[in-house]
Amino acid sequence: MSRHSATSAGRRRASRGARRRFGSVQIRLLLCLGVFALPTGVGTMAYWTDTAVIDSGPIQSGRLDLTVGTTTENSTNLAGQGGTYEYSQLTIANLVPGESIARPFAVHNAGTVGFSYNGSISTLNNSLVAANSGLRVQIFPDSTPSETGTEAAGTRSGTCSGTAVSNQLVSTTTNTVNIHPTNQVLAAGATRIYCARILLEGTSPNSLQGLATELIIGLNANQLGAP
Repeated sequence: MSRHSATSAGRRRASRGARRRFGSVQIRLLLCLGVFALPTGVGTMAYWTDTAVIDSGPIQSGRLDLTVGTTTENSTNLAGQGGTYEYSQLTIANLVPGESIARPFAVHNAGTVGFSYNGSISTLNNSLVAANSGLRVQIFPDSTPSETGTEAAGTRSGTCSGTAVSNQLVSTTTNTVNIHPTNQVLAAGATRIYCARILLEGTSPNSLQGLATELIIGLNANQLGAP
């Protein structure tokens, strides 16, 4: 083989090698371009979203409200917290030993939730207190009062239907004694009618003449389940 032929052959081999290297480089560049171009395409995609809100209806607290009066129809006195109801029908004049009167009073639940309740009876002062005598009060639940006699004749006699749950001589310290042996439950909107029989014991001494006091019927309501 001549030098020219050998030289030509070498140049051809070198050219093919260069083309292969260039072609390989082109392929690698294209692959690299493909790898780096992929995130650009992904970043332009749209992702759908949504939100939701849960909104409750009204959340309202209950209301506990004990009211009082004389009848079912007139039992919403002292709406709201506390207060004193002036019960004029329990004003008694010229009571003599052995006389009694009977008057109704109402306990009403004017609130929106049930409650338990009880009460006590005491006096403003001890003017009509005597040993084993004096002013006595009896309380009858779910009762109707009736009366006979007259003040002028000194023969007033009050009675209450049913059975008494409380029967005691009253004083300034008897407010620690409950009317009911156990607390009572009253549903929202319900009313309970009581009869109070008030009498001056027949054995009341002369020392009680011309004296006066006031009865205090204290009522307390509590949320059901309260200790």
